[in-house]
Amino acid sequence: MSENQPQALQFIAKYISEDKADNVTVTELDVSYNGSTSIWRGSLFGSVDSGIFSFAFKNNCWCLVYQINMRKLFTGTSILSVLAEIFALINGGPWWIGIATFSWLCGANWITNLIRHESVAFSVSAGIDELICGKTPEEEKIPGKLKSWF
Repeated sequence: MSENQPQALQFIAKYISEDKADNVTVTELDVSYNGSTSIWRGSLFGSVDSGIFSFAFKNNCWCLVYQINMRKLFTGTSILSVLAEIFALINGGPWWIGIATFSWLCGANWITNLIRHESVAFSVSAGIDELICGKTPEEEKIPGKLKSWF
């Protein structure tokens, strides 16, 4: 994998750029991005602040490591939850409304983002396998297959 790493990193950069990732940066060790160029709702990369793809050698195989940051999600939903709590308390509502608001808004978005980005990591690793091996391996145990670790 180490001899194919530059080619794999360029593939990742192209793949995420096509999906409208913004400020894609390729270094010798990783590919990173900041948000999305798409203003449309539902953009895959618009829901995260930044992300980084890198490779790690674990358990005698190469793994694609993909990390995402979602600080805006937690900050925005915290502010909305506090406002909902203040509004509920002023109007004599239950004390737990802020916790429920945060759990619903942040939790649902967080889980949705994790599922969507895990799919991206799987698609990228399958694309790298196809690029390096010439075809997508059918079985999990084929030597040299890149595994996605999200």
